[in-house]
Amino acid sequence: MLTSNEGEMEQMGDEFMEAILYVNGVRKVLPDGLAHMTLLEYLRGLGLTGTKLGCGEGGCGACTVMVSNYDRTSNKCVHYAVNACLAPLYSVEGMHVISIEGVGHRKHGLHPLQVMFFFLF
Repeated sequence: MLTSNEGEMEQMGDEFMEAILYVNGVRKVLPDGLAHMTLLEYLRGLGLTGTKLGCGEGGCGACTVMVSNYDRTSNKCVHYAVNACLAPLYSVEGMHVISIEGVGHRKHGLHPLQVMFFFLF
């Protein structure tokens, strides 16, 4: 088995393993042919409409999601705020994406911060 750099697919014989990512804790297989798609378009296609398209330039923050990745150098999980409207879908391959729905949801219970906002506003 040949192992390539982090974030790339591994090759086993003549076959390639599937490109995957995790969205709100759920494993998703990324099909071929979506190189034109942004992370935002993919999330909204999954029905996760809490992540919005505002300015489309990464300035307003309406499309912000959290992306987590394991850093082998520091042996820690690192978290990044990513503008989903600018991020190509395959740039988060192998990573965990948390949208606003993954923080808390009225069907599954709100996060304490969401409850606080509810009572403040």
